[in-house]
Amino acid sequence: MTKPLSKLFEEARSALVEWEGEPLYGLYEIPAPVGLEVEFLSSIDAPVQGLTLKVYGGVLEIEGIEAKEMLLWCDTAPPKVAVKIESEPGEVAILKIWNVWRGKVGGSEVTQAWLGNAGMRIDQHGNQISLNCSDGEGPVDFGNLKARVTLK
Repeated sequence: MTKPLSKLFEEARSALVEWEGEPLYGLYEIPAPVGLEVEFLSSIDAPVQGLTLKVYGGVLEIEGIEAKEMLLWCDTAPPKVAVKIESEPGEVAILKIWNVWRGKVGGSEVTQAWLGNAGMRIDQHGNQISLNCSDGEGPVDFGNLKARVTLK
């Protein structure tokens, strides 16, 4: 029996592992640009899919709301979301991106990440990052969420 992806990340103690000959990410980390655009290309309906953006050494801003971490859900966010990033004085800001999903667990709605078969195939060319995400439920399926991040 094949190990769940979460077990591979845990054993490697890394957000990057090799899976079936390709790099696979639990989260993707880059120097924070001054802005980016997140575009949701496709996702399954259940569980609801989303992306978490978290910045270290800076702050995210979406439509006037500022925070260090924001969750964008496919069922509530517009298809394209503009994000500004401001670095704190004297800091080199780092942006981390990972996939999340939410659904009912024991009658309560719960946000989950990094469990079961969660992982992302990432393809970065220049300022474009393609994310093909598998949520943690069921077998590995990188079609659970497809998104593109354009760095500004």
